[in-house]
Amino acid sequence: MIRLLHLADVHLGRPFQMLGAKGAAQRRALEAMLTRVVDLAIERRVHLVLVAGDLFDTPKPSAATLDAVGHELSRLEDARIRTAIVAGNHDAGEDGYSAGHVHLREASPGTLWVGREVEVHAFSDLDLTLIARSAAPGASISPLSGWPARPAGRFAVGLTHGSLYRAGVIEAAGVIHPQEIRDAGLDYLALGDWHSATEIVPAPTAAWYSGSPELLAFDQEGAGHILLVEIPSPGRAEVTRYRVGRRRYRSLDLDLTLMDDVALRRAIEDAADPDVICDAVLRGVIPVTRIVTARGLQDDLGERFFRLRITNRTQLWLDDERLAQIPEATVLGKFVRLMGTRIAGADGEQRALLEEALQVGVAVLRGGEVLA
Repeated sequence: MIRLLHLADVHLGRPFQMLGAKGAAQRRALEAMLTRVVDLAIERRVHLVLVAGDLFDTPKPSAATLDAVGHELSRLEDARIRTAIVAGNHDAGEDGYSAGHVHLREASPGTLWVGREVEVHAFSDLDLTLIARSAAPGASISPLSGWPARPAGRFAVGLTHGSLYRAGVIEAAGVIHPQEIRDAGLDYLALGDWHSATEIVPAPTAAWYSGSPELLAFDQEGAGHILLVEIPSPGRAEVTRYRVGRRRYRSLDLDLTLMDDVALRRAIEDAADPDVICDAVLRGVIPVTRIVTARGLQDDLGERFFRLRITNRTQLWLDDERLAQIPEATVLGKFVRLMGTRIAGADGEQRALLEEALQVGVAVLRGGEVLA
């Protein structure tokens, strides 16, 4: 049985401008998370920790950040846990290695640092071979290009950093193709670059992105994990996600057509948590007499979250006078007058439905978004 702990895209030292005054707290949260990861590695008695790039947010991390990482690498080494680290596109130095590796080699001589050339390292006591390569930003070839055939040993794993080919989405030179992963024939490939934990290829040639172990930005619902990989025999990698991140992201889509101000406030309050970064979007069609101030709500309820951002995308319910002011020669004007004719010939429930359809249609044609 081989046990691996796979993490990537930690981005230590990230400034977090989008969090304003709370950016410093999130930088500290990243360092605290790294300590929890090492605790988990020691607790689960893993054989090898794989860091798949972007341990740092920059190729020039601060001395304090390097000292914090050196301390954690030393803890792994004292526990006789091996560590292998490749550079990502954010923290690659000019020499092709991860930032700060010269300083960190002194703190943890046993840590394995890999540069831009493909390297093969055998751990004879584990009957395990590691094939690894750092990212080369701007490269025209895949980071898996030129990798050797699967070694003859019992277990073989890989470690690199790069984006995955997706037809019509990511097709640039230098991306990784799923078929390359299958052709490599490894028991497990540890990848970095994507910030959400994602399986790319299943066993027997399993490949995963571990995602960011702590939240890095808005709209990262899959962040906050590392992966524990257990390989009882070749081709049978079993992957378990472990949540180590403190912060969480949550999005709220709130249709004000269906809720009054009391219900709106309650919906936001129900999501409140001091460790949640929340994006709340207000939608729907509301009367001109109803005033919804997103900034006011944000200021009033923001202290209940780690960070709250409210965006108002509601559309106003226009009265007959305002509808008549829309130029008839426009598509919107023609729609308004066509619906007006239909409304005039209807009554009761049908008339009410047509009036609502008119307002929703106006909102959509004017570029608004209305929930179904």
